[in-house]
Amino acid sequence: MSKEWIKVKVFRWDPSAGGEPRYETYEVPWTEGLSAMNALDYIYQNLDGTLTYYDHAGCDLGICGHCAGRINGKAGLFCQTPLGEETTLEPLSRDRVLRDLVTVKSRKEDAMTPEEQTGKREDIGSVSMLVRREIEALIAVPLIRAFMEEVGQEKALDVARKVIKSLAIESGKMMSAFAGGASLEHLAKVTPMFSMGGALETEPVAETPGKIGLNVTRCRYAEMYKEHGLEEFGYLLSCGRDFALMEGFNPKIKFTRTQTIMEGADFCDFRFTIRED
Repeated sequence: MSKEWIKVKVFRWDPSAGGEPRYETYEVPWTEGLSAMNALDYIYQNLDGTLTYYDHAGCDLGICGHCAGRINGKAGLFCQTPLGEETTLEPLSRDRVLRDLVTVKSRKEDAMTPEEQTGKREDIGSVSMLVRREIEALIAVPLIRAFMEEVGQEKALDVARKVIKSLAIESGKMMSAFAGGASLEHLAKVTPMFSMGGALETEPVAETPGKIGLNVTRCRYAEMYKEHGLEEFGYLLSCGRDFALMEGFNPKIKFTRTQTIMEGADFCDFRFTIRED
């Protein structure tokens, strides 16, 4: 098909009506800069008014993140992702589908109608850490690059590091509250959340009283940044926040790491000990 028209395959399913999930393919006129959201708008307005999706998600600026979905299998924002040739649009998770590309945060909300969903807030806890990092990167990197052009690379990256550190410290505090404490034992309970969905493959290192160690043998975070051509920002957006995360969790825990897969090593070496001072 010529580039004047492209085929857009869209996930369709209304669980409340029964039946199985399916895909429908639509022909959409292509213009330079056509986004996935533009294509959905065209389909809804001209071809199929039954299509359900987050119409511009209230911002259309890539800020709110409500229009997150999968574009050709990769997580992204419909309002910010340009289309080229044939494209497949899907929800982030089929387990949370309310209708078509709209998802809900809980099983209770699964039974609600779209009208009842109005004003409801998505629960970020239903999204894996890997997908969160992917969405963050798709929003943050264009902003960081724009600031680099305006104020210079060094200053822009310095500001980004400060913001990320502050957010990581707060996340560490939240982890401690969630775990019910800030000991090494509590830390061991919450670290698996970063491996959910196969994001990390790890192997334990011999532990001693007051010390925990593990090696990360596969990092899908690093793979994800590389897939998007954002590997140069991978350490800044992910690995670089680990030390501040531990600072927020418990300042008395000493965290050391001498190498990372993100930087080209074969594995990451995570070591945690309790400071004696």
